[in-house]
Amino acid sequence: MRRRTLLKSALAVGAGTAVATTIPALASKSTAAKLTVARGGSNYGWYQLDGCDREPYGVVASFHNAPDTIAQQLRTMFDAGQRRLRIPLFHRRGTPSGTLIDSTGGDLPAQARQNLTDLLRLIKETGFEEIQVAYIPSGGNTPYEWPSWNEDLYLENWNVVRNIRPIVAGAGAHYRLDLYNEAIPTVGQEVLLQYARRLWGDYTREFGKDDTIGFSTIADPDRVRRIPEVYGDNPPHLFDFHFYFNDQLDEHGKFTETHRLMNEMGYTSQGWTIGEMHYDDPVAAEQLSRAITETGRQVFYALQWPWTREKRCEHVDVTPPVDFGNYIGVGF
Repeated sequence: MRRRTLLKSALAVGAGTAVATTIPALASKSTAAKLTVARGGSNYGWYQLDGCDREPYGVVASFHNAPDTIAQQLRTMFDAGQRRLRIPLFHRRGTPSGTLIDSTGGDLPAQARQNLTDLLRLIKETGFEEIQVAYIPSGGNTPYEWPSWNEDLYLENWNVVRNIRPIVAGAGAHYRLDLYNEAIPTVGQEVLLQYARRLWGDYTREFGKDDTIGFSTIADPDRVRRIPEVYGDNPPHLFDFHFYFNDQLDEHGKFTETHRLMNEMGYTSQGWTIGEMHYDDPVAAEQLSRAITETGRQVFYALQWPWTREKRCEHVDVTPPVDFGNYIGVGF
């Protein structure tokens, strides 16, 4: 889900193992049958909420403040049946918070780098089978808020991607990178389109595309239609979509319309991952499972965001995201 103003002020394959078209990391002994290829899990971004205030408690920026708490939460999530996690990496140039990390100069501070290293190690040791890391440039680093192209900030964001990739790849777990969360633009977001095209070209020239989903996509028709403008003739091996209901379409409608548009644009062979959906939600579980069954679209796994259908807080209202039973119950 789009976290446009986080502060308002402020897989496929394992790393370097095989081409993504074979997707060995997604074939899991814990797969329950049926709907998706492998068992999913959660976006794990925060270890605590104070009311609706999540900002001091990011699992990357503040890992060193609560390693035992985070370890226990990971164990509880694993014991509840989750097998895959997505870790959001929020960064910006300037003052950090407990979630946002200062990325001045194109890298993260030593403490944040160590925190990420320790978190990924702990995830692997707990037994999780795959990790997705999502880059989320925030504040002034957010390209859809630039009035015009900003080469300096582009290079800062690109260098964060380059400098953090070895940490993720070195963790020893199967992984995928989301190069920029929800970066497929909607109508009129031409700077964001320029950014996504440039970053995709730079990344694939240097690293190829076997360890990335490209850019996750909000499953709205106006955004889905622009996917070819971003990737041209070099699309990712699989696509990641985020499904939330709105006044126009529920999750079933969004999935089936996205499926129709993707087929219409020629993306018929790639599978999908679901990178975000409401937290342990029986309505979303029923609607998405029905849509997958009706369309026959291959979905490798699905990950919930810690935000209930009731939306009790802005963007996040659950920590830790332990329960996944409603999704497991339909085969996710």
